[in-house]
Amino acid sequence: MLELLMLVITVVLVAGYIYLIYKKRKNLKKEYGWKSYVTPGAFVIAPLVALFSYLFEFGGIATWFILGVCFITGAFFTKYLPEPKGG
Repeated sequence: MLELLMLVITVVLVAGYIYLIYKKRKNLKKEYGWKSYVTPGAFVIAPLVALFSYLFEFGGIATWFILGVCFITGAFFTKYLPEPKGG
């Protein structure tokens, strides 16, 4: 039951995050290139990796390494994100 609840919550949150990113990016007038999509992509992949490692009992150093790479990559590419609107 807990696994199903975790799966549903993660899928809903990730889908909502992807929709939010799509909606915000659609209204941008300037093209920022592929590097601006790396940070959101890394932060979408990280919870999916963590969830699947829990569900399939694939823990250990490989999962930690993948999550570390996702977070470091996401942090590095934040400099390519679009500038927020003043407000």
